[in-house]
Amino acid sequence: MDVIVGILTAFGSAVQATKGAIFVGQWLTGHIRERMRLADTAKVLKALRDLGCLSDADVRGLVENWKPDPPVGQDIRNELVALLTNLVRGARFHTTQGTPLSSYLRCERLIDQLLANLQPRRRAGEPVAPGWKDWRLERFLGMGAFGEVWLGRHPRYPDPRAFKFFTIDGAKEWLDREAHNLYHVADRLRGCPNVIGYDNIVLDGEPFPFLVLEYIGGGSLEDWLLAPEADRPAISVPGVMAGMARGLADAHRHKICHRDLKPANVLLTPGPDADPKIADFGLGQVEPDRPDGSSAYASQLLAVGTRMYLPPEAADLYQTRSSAQDDVFAFGVVWYQVLTGRIERPPYDFADRLHKEGVDSRNVRLLSRCLAHPSRRFGDAVELAAALDADVAAAEWAVPEGCFDVGPLAKEYLDSLAR
Repeated sequence: MDVIVGILTAFGSAVQATKGAIFVGQWLTGHIRERMRLADTAKVLKALRDLGCLSDADVRGLVENWKPDPPVGQDIRNELVALLTNLVRGARFHTTQGTPLSSYLRCERLIDQLLANLQPRRRAGEPVAPGWKDWRLERFLGMGAFGEVWLGRHPRYPDPRAFKFFTIDGAKEWLDREAHNLYHVADRLRGCPNVIGYDNIVLDGEPFPFLVLEYIGGGSLEDWLLAPEADRPAISVPGVMAGMARGLADAHRHKICHRDLKPANVLLTPGPDADPKIADFGLGQVEPDRPDGSSAYASQLLAVGTRMYLPPEAADLYQTRSSAQDDVFAFGVVWYQVLTGRIERPPYDFADRLHKEGVDSRNVRLLSRCLAHPSRRFGDAVELAAALDADVAAAEWAVPEGCFDVGPLAKEYLDSLAR
């Protein structure tokens, strides 16, 4: 948190010195660039790691509790929250999920990339697009791989929508190439309860093309993981993971692979009975329908996705592998992270660690099959969801009052017979 506190302190001093209007995004970009330029490589990487450990709630709390002299208006605080949250998310991607850096030159490139995507191109209060004038942008939600996501509202509709704008250089060309896939994702997965809903795809939108998506207000699974354990909303881990598996199974059943499954792309509905919704099929692979019914999932694939969630075989770009099994492996990594409460890649001894966390042998065995060699891994999420649904159904038996719960012992015994 020291990095954010230092930025806020410096910003307060800048406001005091200028005694007038200050452009928050421009100041923040210049301040970070100058601060990182004067630091050595180790300090740069440490600052990024420290930033990556913060949650969105941490950033908001620090800004709300900040007491500069002279005071600043709420509009400036809101802009600082948006920008610093974006900075933290970018640092998190490049430190916990990106490629480790070792040279100062590469650090400079990282900072340039981080700052290039820092400030949103859209502004709160703007109409979504010329043909969408009654829809207004209300709140910046975050930056994605190809642009920015905003919450938008219409005065005559009670439910807000999420608008994903393709603002990054080159995004329009990518969107033109991938439009066919996006239309198929929106059509084939319409109505799937554990997949975020696509309301519209506007390729000719001005000033940027955009997607209109169902808005889910409970935050992402990544937000849940990054929150202090005491502050995490209560969720049913078996229920959330089974819901994720059902959503992924619906996609695989409709011949769609996600290829970038991770906690940031799993949204939770609000409330104690949080239901997961898989989002961001931007890197998805849609298999064309074949007259003979055969599958084209197995192919030589580029290493798309986020490195932490890719299987070991993805390191060999010439090895034939399955996109569906890539998704299953990523699911296993997410499952391990939810069970341990840490965003990290499962280590070699992950089974022992899970046992120490109190996870029963059957679930450890199922998770191990997600992370196993392709020959032993679940073939797709349809197989995985069937196994998880059976486990959740078995766990829902109520224990009569005054009786001892022998369920865990029975599961351990049955699992020993299955080995």
